[in-house]
Amino acid sequence: MFAVTSLVVIAVASYFVWHQMGQIALGLHGWIALIAGSVGMVVLGGGLMALSFYSARSGHDEAAWQDPDDDLN
Repeated sequence: MFAVTSLVVIAVASYFVWHQMGQIALGLHGWIALIAGSVGMVVLGGGLMALSFYSARSGHDEAAWQDPDDDLN
């Protein structure tokens, strides 16, 4: 819940700062592209983090074979 609230607060603050700059005009398609790119980047980052945790927990990161001369084990 905290993350969603923080995201909404940041989005609203960014909107007001953007409009107070005055000289930058962004049309509907620009806003759609900006929002889609931002959401896509967050989803991609979250998905990659989830894959790395899944890979580490399921053993996919382990070596395929054990070297008998390896003294680390």
